[in-house]
Amino acid sequence: MSVEPRDAPTVIRTQRRPGLVRLVLDRAEEGNALNLKMARGILAALRAAEADPDVHVLTLTGTGRFFCGGGDVRSIAGHPTEQRPAYLAELADAAHEVALAMVTTRLLVVAGVNGAAAGAGLGLVLNADWVLVAEEATLLAAYSGVGLTPDTGVSYLLPRAVGHPRSVEMTLGGRRLSGNEAVAWGLANASAPAAVFDGELTVAEDAFLQGAVQTLGPTKRLLRAGMIEGYAAHLRDESASIAALSAHPDSAHRVNRFAGR
Repeated sequence: MSVEPRDAPTVIRTQRRPGLVRLVLDRAEEGNALNLKMARGILAALRAAEADPDVHVLTLTGTGRFFCGGGDVRSIAGHPTEQRPAYLAELADAAHEVALAMVTTRLLVVAGVNGAAAGAGLGLVLNADWVLVAEEATLLAAYSGVGLTPDTGVSYLLPRAVGHPRSVEMTLGGRRLSGNEAVAWGLANASAPAAVFDGELTVAEDAFLQGAVQTLGPTKRLLRAGMIEGYAAHLRDESASIAALSAHPDSAHRVNRFAGR
């Protein structure tokens, strides 16, 4: 099992106000890439918010130019090729715990997509219940560029959101979407210019908090009913696939090239 250093910097900032917890991904210099520490931090913060009966909405957003640039490819490249399947399995499993927690929690999960969302970052968007995206943001799958298959539920949720042809276009064709295109494709509920994004995110949060908050969790549960068992099994399949493919010579080369090795 990989262990984060004791002195590893904080990677998530938590902001609270009545009824709401906002989690801010804070690895700006690394594109808010999802590593083990961040995945475990998101999960712990979500569980803590869920345990507070006065919290009804959980917002996930990022700092800097990225919402989340995907899985931490540099950490993958830091492992010898023969060790990557075990590491990828651990990292994907940690990300999948977050994904499953997002869709099963009683909290309404809002994604404030302030910047680029790639790979696992796209997965976080798909697992949210309501999405505001900056018009200048870019949404992309990015997996094939590093020779890997989707994780974080992308291969399950994306076709259900946009249909099979557009899913192929994004996962294998490299299609990138702007914030406005993400709304048009059904991946986001609304978009806003970067200059007013933070204010619009607060407005969206307030709209939920000023409503009948007692209906948020039960309605979400009903909307998600029927998918959880199949989704959990699919996430296990995603973990096995990305882990196995990480040992492929071409995939290893692509990961190394991306990481500048």
